[in-house]
Amino acid sequence: MLTTCCAGEPSGHGADDTGETGRVRRGMRVSELSRRLGAGSVRAVVLVLPGGEAESRRPHLWLAEAFLWPLAGRIARRGRRHGLAVHVLRYRYRGWNGERADPVVDASWALAEVRRRYGPVPVGLVGHSLGGRVAVHVAGDARVAGVVLLGPWLEEADPVGQLRGRSVLIIHGARDRHTDPVMSYRFAVNARRVGARVARVELPRAGHVLLRQWRAWTTLTTDFVGAALIGGRLDPVMLGALEAVGSGGLRVHLPRRRARVLRRHR
Repeated sequence: MLTTCCAGEPSGHGADDTGETGRVRRGMRVSELSRRLGAGSVRAVVLVLPGGEAESRRPHLWLAEAFLWPLAGRIARRGRRHGLAVHVLRYRYRGWNGERADPVVDASWALAEVRRRYGPVPVGLVGHSLGGRVAVHVAGDARVAGVVLLGPWLEEADPVGQLRGRSVLIIHGARDRHTDPVMSYRFAVNARRVGARVARVELPRAGHVLLRQWRAWTTLTTDFVGAALIGGRLDPVMLGALEAVGSGGLRVHLPRRRARVLRRHR
């Protein structure tokens, strides 16, 4: 269950909406894609999905977005020469809001907007906390090739069938007190059973906002989306975890010094 952490109307869909600006017009709040980072000539897109709260109709949580900008910039710099662009999604509301699943509506709009702007390019999803759950729910889009879930909020009822054929990386801090590492492990097992290629990493010293071992998990994320979208190299440990069967590769522990090893395999 998600606890509060820093981390009515479909946005961008109607004639009265702004579609791309994300500002409130005519009494309606709309979702927004951030400015593009990375390539000018776009061959693939990473959509970054911030966290939020379980229930809230308050505006988008800027602090949750700010936490992910350094990661978005790192992905963009690494992928620029290969045609990789990055956008951060700004939701209409900071809450999931029960059956409304408001950020899922926003992310579905964002995927359609990516296609409108760039054509049928492959897409990677990177979601933190609530954003991880959003990524799971929209991963069935045909253009989604890779999914990264960072400290994801997941529930037993969340679907897994849409992940069949996708590459999925889950990174969870062992000291997370806002979302449940045990739940993400169960989710990984279920996703693998339906045909997803899944690796799951536990960071022993990290909590929900992943401030510890920052370089390690950002390296893993950057390399993973690069491999999924533009054919980049993947660390052998992660490659082995993705190819494992059963529960293998779903409890990869990453000590602090592992970041240096990862950098040598770029």
